[in-house]
Amino acid sequence: MHVIVVGAGNVGYTIARMLSKQHSVLVIEDDLKRYDYVVNHLNVGALNGNGASPKVLRSVINEDSNLLLAVTERDETNIFTCMIAKQFNPKLVTVARVRNPDYIEGAMASKFLNVDHIISPEYLTAEKLLRIALLENAVGVESIPSLNVELAMFKVSGRKEGVVMVPLRELPIPEECKILIIHRGKQIIVPTVNDVLMKGDEVTIVGKGQAVANFNRMLGILRETRDVVIIGGGIVGEHLATLLEKEKLSIKLIENDEDRCRILAKKLTRTVIINDNGSDPSVLRNENVSMADVLICATENEEDNLLASLIGKHLGVSKVISRYSKREYEEIFGMSGIDASVGYYHVVANEIIKETVHDYEVMLLLEKFSEEFFDLKVTAGSRIVGKKIADIDMPKMSAIALVVKDGKALIPSPETVIEEGDKVFIYALQSAIAKLEWMFKANIPMGP
Repeated sequence: MHVIVVGAGNVGYTIARMLSKQHSVLVIEDDLKRYDYVVNHLNVGALNGNGASPKVLRSVINEDSNLLLAVTERDETNIFTCMIAKQFNPKLVTVARVRNPDYIEGAMASKFLNVDHIISPEYLTAEKLLRIALLENAVGVESIPSLNVELAMFKVSGRKEGVVMVPLRELPIPEECKILIIHRGKQIIVPTVNDVLMKGDEVTIVGKGQAVANFNRMLGILRETRDVVIIGGGIVGEHLATLLEKEKLSIKLIENDEDRCRILAKKLTRTVIINDNGSDPSVLRNENVSMADVLICATENEEDNLLASLIGKHLGVSKVISRYSKREYEEIFGMSGIDASVGYYHVVANEIIKETVHDYEVMLLLEKFSEEFFDLKVTAGSRIVGKKIADIDMPKMSAIALVVKDGKALIPSPETVIEEGDKVFIYALQSAIAKLEWMFKANIPMGP
């Protein structure tokens, strides 16, 4: 696939880095420093120029161009770039990144603007922060709306009796729910019914409908989420507050910029807005942040988010969630003791995969990109046709999570028989991909 990426900021660089593993990529960047960084660090073509210029676009778009992603920091530039690009190649698939909530009208906006896909990593990040906030024990959530299914990672607190050190076969695991992987320190376990949960484990499950929420209750909850404090009133903070208002929760938002506070006050109706420094310990004490059920640090500055998160934990907030943009901060946030963190670049990566991997209904990159969740069509040549799941010799570090039969998604049991025409959803570490390709006679894309 021939891909053009316009804009080499954090989002553009991440996209180019990902796609360059399997596609031919050209990056267009006007800023000389960013351009030089791309040239020196990525194996891609690079052009120093204005990616919204018709002259520049005409020079790089041809009949072999398949995909253009406009991901600069300016919404109008991205939309204009996609509109112009379509004039030079109507078959070119265009994707525009937008930040302003006013532009996010889904398919309606795409239709009127002649842009194939509009994506908002900021909105997607806010959605993910919301879902993690609403589930007390959750540290990560990925939704698959087309199947009414969620993948969720939970931290085992050990606060509820009858959960820890009990064989899984004896736990009241909700119906339509399956434990896929247990992370225990550096150890990764694909569990059997004889395995147990231990305090501190991180458990990845798949569930339909209310099963994920019911699993959260099974682990034990102190109280339902009611009071939420948001640090940062940027685009992500605004989206998040808007989503939380729909849940009818008590919301307080702390933002340092006075003008931004005035804008938010006009848009948000149920949120208390505080104009102050959210990474100042005295401010957080004065605002009684310790009484909040959840503290979400959503500024655009990793250092501020990290500092505010650590202060929140010190003050005794029950659950602290933070966002970060740069991949190099992933390990730092992981070591900090913060309950959960959402990588902006990770959200971007999964969204772009939807636009570039077309043979799969679902393809998600998980936990540090080393784990994947994807679907495979069972063909006549597949080596698992006619077998019960209990009899399938799955590769180490992989599990069948879902089976779709006649359009209906099922959480499989060991007795479920795999038949030709079924669609099988698999959770796997990348080390298992080669054997899965052999079993299913399929090519499976791998993340960066």
